[in-house]
Amino acid sequence: MAEFLNDPAVETASPAPGILVSDHYSEPDGYRVYRSRGTRDWLITYTLSGSGSYWIGERNWTCHRGDIVVLKPGTVHHYAAGEGTMWEFYWAHFIPQPSWLEWLAWPEPHPGLLIVRLNDASVEARLQAVFERMIGDCRLEQPYSGLLALNAMEEMILLLAQRVNDTAKRLDSRIEEVLGIITRDLKQSFSIAGLARQVQLSPSRLAHLFKEQVGDSIAATRAKIRLRQAARLLEFTSRTVAEIAEDVGFQSPYYFTKQFTSHYGKSPTAYRKQIR
Repeated sequence: MAEFLNDPAVETASPAPGILVSDHYSEPDGYRVYRSRGTRDWLITYTLSGSGSYWIGERNWTCHRGDIVVLKPGTVHHYAAGEGTMWEFYWAHFIPQPSWLEWLAWPEPHPGLLIVRLNDASVEARLQAVFERMIGDCRLEQPYSGLLALNAMEEMILLLAQRVNDTAKRLDSRIEEVLGIITRDLKQSFSIAGLARQVQLSPSRLAHLFKEQVGDSIAATRAKIRLRQAARLLEFTSRTVAEIAEDVGFQSPYYFTKQFTSHYGKSPTAYRKQIR
């Protein structure tokens, strides 16, 4: 491997810089890429199975399932399929939109190298779906397919930026599960005891841990989520206040109006009029 790293004869060409190009590879031991000047665009890889190794500077990083590696333009790099493995991964060369750059401000273990380790099955599944959409749209020559591919790339970067931010202030997995439950169906009622059973905590321990990590009680957090969704529906739809109240889980439009007014400082009708 050391001979490969220092052999300019195996220099690997990179795609001509464009907005976006992406694909899905399965490569055996022996697959290698060497770029002594890096690339003129950004490169992202997402490992699905097997392993790959990256040599940046004097150090080596090994990526496994769920690992995202991003290389900035001009970053000298060498990477290869792991010894004795079949490395399955998605990749994309892209030029970020200006608004993306702040979302790509991740920690760099080496200048020009960004790594995110997912370890979350739901996030991994979502990213796989995003990559598949992006690859499909990159291959099509139909109106708007290029823009759809860019939208998928933007979604991916936002998901990863969210993950980086969440890792910095990582919630207990049981609290994340409860947040997922109370967010998915705003009409469904939940009890603290029922939620506690689902995450295998006592009701008192769940209530204490949730308040400690989220900053509000479960009931207060659920109310804020409902009211925030109601505000979006008031802004972007023509549904009546009564319909929106039902959409977000309030049985009484009067009680919904009272809670909304208390939270936003104006009634739903006044809020909609001001926004529009």
